[in-house]
Amino acid sequence: MKTQINALTATRAFAAIMVVIHHFGSELYPFTLSKNIFHAGNIAVSYFFVLSGFVLFIAYDGKRISYADYFKRRIGRIAPAYYLSLILMTLVAVGFLKYALNATAVKEIGLSALFLQAYVPSFPLVLNSPAWSISVEMFFYLLFPAFLILLNRNIRLFVIGTVVLFVLAQYFHMKYYEQRWSLPDSIVDTVFFNPIMHINQFLIGMLGGWLYLKTNISKWKFIGSSFLLFVLILLLIAYRPDSISYQVGLIAPVFMFFIISTAIADTRILNARPLVFLGEISYGIYILQFPVFKLLQSLNTSYMHIPAGMFFFIGLVVLLLTAAASYYLLEQPLRKMISGVKGRG
Repeated sequence: MKTQINALTATRAFAAIMVVIHHFGSELYPFTLSKNIFHAGNIAVSYFFVLSGFVLFIAYDGKRISYADYFKRRIGRIAPAYYLSLILMTLVAVGFLKYALNATAVKEIGLSALFLQAYVPSFPLVLNSPAWSISVEMFFYLLFPAFLILLNRNIRLFVIGTVVLFVLAQYFHMKYYEQRWSLPDSIVDTVFFNPIMHINQFLIGMLGGWLYLKTNISKWKFIGSSFLLFVLILLLIAYRPDSISYQVGLIAPVFMFFIISTAIADTRILNARPLVFLGEISYGIYILQFPVFKLLQSLNTSYMHIPAGMFFFIGLVVLLLTAAASYYLLEQPLRKMISGVKGRG
């Protein structure tokens, strides 16, 4: 089977844009027509975690590669746009958002620069808020080689461990979810953002990769339509009770089967070059959204006064152009320089 699947790359674009709409456009038309779905666009982060586990498994399973080479490749993939976004967001915050460079700010910048903000209560969403998930991803990347060995040597133990982590994450998250507005940051930030709470999603993605490569899952009739699973995901999001949260992977198993079915189908639609291109720049779309939109919002308030509905779509176009420029001018060259290899892995 192929280990580089353009259809899955294309789905990254939709997920990244869903997060952008969640942050900056969910109150605007036409997104208000499906308000429950677009208000919950941050659930796409859970999809990214599952997809990350799936993609890494099929990329590295059965290959001999040193840990140093593997981690250089991960750093080369993540770091260039991440640090660009951190620098830009700091400049925007200082120049336009009255961000004081005091001791707290130095701690915020330092934790972000070290990918540690998700571990420390009160700090997960500092500066470039979406970057908390990259802090979590780095935790996954550090442990992935050990997880890969375990999955291939003892699938039963891997499944048991994944189920236990999944159940514990849902239990503790839901226990505190309804009280989140009255609880201290130490609890809320732990059950929402700490990497331990999210690791089950990455492991579920790896398990999906194992099923895709090692079994005859393509013959399972119920998984034959990625479209039907996509509809199921939309329904689960649209009709989610207010008392239930998907933040730590409650529907991660559904994402897993959607990813497998999409990989199996590898449809011509999702292989369309514009969609694959947007998927290739999706990391930039995701990580650069805050500096781009916060800068544009400041300029719009002070000078341009563009109506909100029109402003969002102008901002989205600027973000896409910025992400494309970052991909070609920064990410690709530095990835090659840092990792010494080519490709999207």
